[in-house]
Amino acid sequence: MIKIQKPIISNLITFDQVNKSCNDDIKVFTEIFFQLEFTWMKNAYNAFKDIDKYVILLFLINKTFKAYKEHFYILSFEDFINSKTIEIEKISIVEIVNELSITKETVRRKLNELNKSGVIKRDKKKISVINPFNNQNPKNNILELSKLLSYVSQKLVKTCNLNNLINKNYLNLIKKNYTLHWHTFLNFQLKYYLRMKKNFGTFENFYIFGTCAVNQSYNLKNSNKTYINELDMKNYAEVVTDHTKYKSNGLNPTTISELTNIPRASVIRKLNQLIDKKFLAKNRKNLYSIISTQENPRKFSRIKNIFQENQALLRNCLKDLLNLSDI
Repeated sequence: MIKIQKPIISNLITFDQVNKSCNDDIKVFTEIFFQLEFTWMKNAYNAFKDIDKYVILLFLINKTFKAYKEHFYILSFEDFINSKTIEIEKISIVEIVNELSITKETVRRKLNELNKSGVIKRDKKKISVINPFNNQNPKNNILELSKLLSYVSQKLVKTCNLNNLINKNYLNLIKKNYTLHWHTFLNFQLKYYLRMKKNFGTFENFYIFGTCAVNQSYNLKNSNKTYINELDMKNYAEVVTDHTKYKSNGLNPTTISELTNIPRASVIRKLNQLIDKKFLAKNRKNLYSIISTQENPRKFSRIKNIFQENQALLRNCLKDLLNLSDI
């Protein structure tokens, strides 16, 4: 058993410090974040071709991580991946329904499917996850998260003179205290994706929308426009949509299918849903991109609000993860 070290309160990194550092170059920051989320979504989809099912499994695992934290118990990444089973705290279907906003019938069906395929073992209200890494190994997710933490850490040194963060190896720190760090990260991920599902209708819809967002953030990378260098939280959403909409290409259904591993027919169906909901627009070349302020200012304001709310949620998570780095 490993006891969590008592923090020195005066040394704790604040939300304002993290926020300032993220905004120092929001173009690069969001590009790294979008890549982290795209990697996570791709791994999630590839696990079962059903992101709802994957989110239920993550929720169950995170319940155990929470119990570990409450009992001051931490497993390293190596110890965790060598676990043959993970015992989940007693949990009811109603709790999963309430926490994940999924219907009782859907939760029951997906738990039965997970049980039938040997991913979990159910005994009344007791659930165990069998060989959790058979379905998805989070190594790529850990790597992308460590890149984001390293980037913000470097900015904190620059913008806030936090020299104690110099040369922090976040990849090793996450692996050393895996269940503690990953519990914090999964708390963010679950809130983030449940909010996205509420707005986009399904996780897969958001996955496709997010793929377009990643593409458009990359399109800013080599831009030499002067206003691109003045990006901040207030204008980022407008610039990433307006600039890329009219200065570069979107994605076609075949490319989106290849990037996401979602069948092309399903991609086309979901693209049409996203167009109907005014999240995406299609040009004459059959290329898809995020709707811009020039096309529909009222609908675009919804996208902007979602982005800004999620950024606040993300930066709180980064603050917590950075403060865990001294444990």
